[in-house]
Amino acid sequence: MVVGRTLWDFIFEALQTPGLRVYLIALFILLEVLLIVLLLLIHSGLIGVKISFGGFGIELDHLGSLQI
Repeated sequence: MVVGRTLWDFIFEALQTPGLRVYLIALFILLEVLLIVLLLLIHSGLIGVKISFGGFGIELDHLGSLQI
């Protein structure tokens, strides 16, 4: 059992490990691209976001109203 280790210790060890460094950078890039796409969809009005005390919700109202 390891005592006195924090989350930051594990993050620093992961960054010092050469094999994990590439995967972490790729993960951060993918998360950033996902955030940009989500913000663009919100800005264009395709996705609605409602924020309340219990959290936030993402609604797809405009896509559901399309009739084929």
